[in-house]
Amino acid sequence: MKSLLTPLMLALLAAPAFAQEKPDADQRIAELERRLNAMSQELEAQKTGTAMPVAGETGHFGMAPAASKVYGSKGGLSIGGYGEMLYENFDSKLQNGTYSPKANTIDFVRQILYVGYKFDERIVFNTEIEFEHAKTATGSAGEVAVEFAYLDFLLNPAFNVRAGMVLVPLGFVNELHEPPTYLGAKRPGVEGTIIPTTWRENGVGVHGELPGHFTYRAYLINGLNASKFGATGIRSGRQNGSKALAESLALTGRLDWSPIPGTTFGLGAYTGNSNQSDSGEPIRTTLVEAHAEYRARGLQLRGLYTRMTNSENGLTGLAATSAVKKLGTQQWGGYLEAGYDVLGLTGSKQALIPYVRWERLNTQQDVVAGVVADLANDQTLITAGVAYKPIPQVAVKLDLTKAENRARTGRDQVSLALGYYF
Repeated sequence: MKSLLTPLMLALLAAPAFAQEKPDADQRIAELERRLNAMSQELEAQKTGTAMPVAGETGHFGMAPAASKVYGSKGGLSIGGYGEMLYENFDSKLQNGTYSPKANTIDFVRQILYVGYKFDERIVFNTEIEFEHAKTATGSAGEVAVEFAYLDFLLNPAFNVRAGMVLVPLGFVNELHEPPTYLGAKRPGVEGTIIPTTWRENGVGVHGELPGHFTYRAYLINGLNASKFGATGIRSGRQNGSKALAESLALTGRLDWSPIPGTTFGLGAYTGNSNQSDSGEPIRTTLVEAHAEYRARGLQLRGLYTRMTNSENGLTGLAATSAVKKLGTQQWGGYLEAGYDVLGLTGSKQALIPYVRWERLNTQQDVVAGVVADLANDQTLITAGVAYKPIPQVAVKLDLTKAENRARTGRDQVSLALGYYF
């Protein structure tokens, strides 16, 4: 390669010497040197097989660390991803002492591929393609799905436009769900039931950074589909961008304030008519949440509270046998979480984080007349465990979850997870 580049460089650098205007010649020489240097680096990378850089520890523009790699690239293609494997060992007895064995499982829960493309400094494409449960053969639980796919038009720090399939900006985990970024072998129950992570829909919106350490995201998206709702909540009503019914649209957004590094306080909201048919009364779903986080000196603290309402008018007129009628008109959930990196005391770059999380949630706090709430939906979850991170991008997590509900049918479990992102 050196034998090829040396005469080429001499020839290119010699040409401007005959120019009459020296400033113009200097500019051309500098540009030719820049191009030759870039060419040399690309050839060397191809020769040595240099890989794309590993994702950092923080995200950008409301995306997780690996999901936001494309924003930091110099241009062109960007590749990233994450994955997780989970072993679950279930107690053979329920909370009430009934012997009810459940098979233990080990599952490669998901493997994610991020593909981004930076057209220039203002236009960026970003997508997440998910492979769930290892395979998609007939009879298996696996699937392949697009988790998000959007174009970002970066106009200025305070105002940018995003369009495509977007992540609904609620809570912590719906947007930041790469396994090493949160504590627990499994995601919090509140952020899987009340906030149905991972929740994404088609839409368009704006995002940016405001003076005073504020950030925001706000979207107009297709609404939920109430025909899939039930006693356990709204999760099955997500349309996930697939031929989504759009008779009724929804608004969603969030505002975060980070007064000092490592500290965040925020609010999020969603509202829209979930009745996507031409008949029947509207079923307005409104969800609000407040969250706070502190990360500094090895200490990690998180707290979240969320509340949801579903309008009674659209539910009252449904047939008594309708599963949708059992939807809670009032739902709520919240959790507190704490962890501490004990290896940080030794100055180690590795991390060993004991943690504990307490959760409460109820998908049927209130129901319409004629419906009897299922006490099993009024839950308390307590999780305690430890996470080991040899590097920030890799985590091994082991924990015990004690699950209780008012029907006394809860089941405890031990979970062991391996997670990574790149």
